[in-house]
Amino acid sequence: METDKEDVLNILFQSDVKLTAQAYIKEIKERFSVSFFEAKKILQQLIDAQELSYHYLYGATYVEKSFLKPVSITKNFILKPPGFEGRSNQSNIGQENIEIIIDQGISFGSGHHPTTQLCLAAIDFCFFEKHMIDSKENLAGADIGTGSGVLAMAMCLAGLTFCNAYEIDPVSINEAKKNVALNLLTKRIKVIEDYMKESKNRFSIISANLRFPTLTALSDMIYASLTENGIAVISGVREWEKDQFVTIYSEKGFELVWQQDEKKWSAFVLVKKVC
Repeated sequence: METDKEDVLNILFQSDVKLTAQAYIKEIKERFSVSFFEAKKILQQLIDAQELSYHYLYGATYVEKSFLKPVSITKNFILKPPGFEGRSNQSNIGQENIEIIIDQGISFGSGHHPTTQLCLAAIDFCFFEKHMIDSKENLAGADIGTGSGVLAMAMCLAGLTFCNAYEIDPVSINEAKKNVALNLLTKRIKVIEDYMKESKNRFSIISANLRFPTLTALSDMIYASLTENGIAVISGVREWEKDQFVTIYSEKGFELVWQQDEKKWSAFVLVKKVC
């Protein structure tokens, strides 16, 4: 391939929307001034090399990052498909090398969405970079809107004793339970088919990858459910909503300690301040 592979991949990874195969070929053609057939050949080479794969959804075929082999999401978290033998050989992984098995389902996918990656980066920050979570017995967490269960699993594999994973979508519930079992975490993660209700001063950390209106509505409940100096890992906020989000959570009694953006999405680590 004459064009730089990373530049071609970045067209897809930096796009704010899913790209169909035709749209991706058009972008390659225009970006690198090549013919349609050459652009199509470039895409096929990436498919053959298992860098990318086709994903059929709602009558259209999209191009996505392949999940046929382990993918390093953060310094310490690696997602891998079921049945893959061996460990990741990627060069940017950290010392922990925590592998999370994810069966790519229809409700949530393999964890490549920017909001999920941001949450995993935030969890990495809390547990490994800043060591904000002390390892001790009966350290409890919660994940609101768990989807595939990836955040609940990440927190348990990073150090939590157990975690409640709340979900109301029936498809996601089944997929979360399957993934929890694949990672041998059924005794430590309880997938609860319900909305999360207030659990006063119970959880050391709560993750919530939800949209801004829902996060606003849940702010009081999240604050009340955290222990003293408890941590909220939040994502699902658009960049243009983040100032308002921080203001709302600050007024509830949270202190912002980490913030990151990706593809116009924003994520946060907030600490429950001691009054």
